[in-house]
Amino acid sequence: MNAPSLTMDPALATEVTVKRRKLPRALVAGAAAILLAGAGAAWIAMPGANESTDNAYLRADATIVSARVGGTVTEVLVRDNQQVRAGDPLIRIDPQEYDAKLSVAEASVSDADAGVASARAALVTFVADRQVAEADVAVAQSTIVSADAERRRAEADTARYSALSERGFVTQRDAERIAATAIDARAQLRRSVASLAVSRDKALATGVRRAALEADLAQAQAVAARARASLRLAQQDRGYTFIRAAISGQIGNRQAQTGDLVQPGTRLLTIVPQAGLYVVANFKETQTGRMLIGQRAKVKVDALDGPALTGRIDSFAPASGSEFALLPFEPGSGNFTKIVQRVPVRIALDPGQTAVTRLRPGLSVTASVRVKP
Repeated sequence: MNAPSLTMDPALATEVTVKRRKLPRALVAGAAAILLAGAGAAWIAMPGANESTDNAYLRADATIVSARVGGTVTEVLVRDNQQVRAGDPLIRIDPQEYDAKLSVAEASVSDADAGVASARAALVTFVADRQVAEADVAVAQSTIVSADAERRRAEADTARYSALSERGFVTQRDAERIAATAIDARAQLRRSVASLAVSRDKALATGVRRAALEADLAQAQAVAARARASLRLAQQDRGYTFIRAAISGQIGNRQAQTGDLVQPGTRLLTIVPQAGLYVVANFKETQTGRMLIGQRAKVKVDALDGPALTGRIDSFAPASGSEFALLPFEPGSGNFTKIVQRVPVRIALDPGQTAVTRLRPGLSVTASVRVKP
């Protein structure tokens, strides 16, 4: 009986060798696939270097031109889409009514000034009258002194002549004449005292009158001040009939037409500035966690071809957009459904970009902010 042969079939040996070679390759490929899958999962889980949104629009601080006074529009001096500079004339409102009011105000000022002049003249006259009254008091006082001295002299003469008459040195008639002189002196003294009282009463009356005249002057001055204030208002209203551009920009949304009757607050047109455009990008609240003022941003304008514009974050809105809605979101009522809020982020465009001149407020853009250095 022949012993079994230990020699392997050549074909079988070749197949085994090939399988041994394929096994390490399969392990390597599997390990590589696992590593790639892990890296992809980690990349997805890691926060990105940029945050972007297409809920973004160009904005500008447009100026709405409204009427400050009522009246009929007599002339519209600009057309739609016209470029204007600050100070350029825009609209004229019929000034006839305001011219008349201005004339009335000017006349009121003239009347008030005349009233002030009259009150001041009355006060000056009073001062003169007061000085005369005080002088009359002084004269009356000096007259009393003189009359009293004359009375004393006359009474002394009367006593002396009476004694001489009794002794026969003078006649009775002379004694009586001297006595009459004393009586006249006493009467003159009484008249002087009465005159002093009258002069003092006049001086006192002028003192009371001074307060009244000063009050009249103050009232006249107040009336003049009110008249001047009314004049300034009339001049201001007259100036409001000629409307000028407050800023430089382009005319848009022109509603005013010649012949329109407008009231204070009526919108006439809008001036859109060509400089100072910015982007308001409404990012989801989950995107703003790593955003900071000053971070760089790129803005792709849907209406323009070419490279994206550059800018930086200028500021964040103080609240989410829903807080400023006409009907704010109230999460506390009914069945609660969480809604991701959006936060308006203002992006300032870098100066010196030629494409900025082609931009218009309201255009849609896609904004991307680099949140990693």
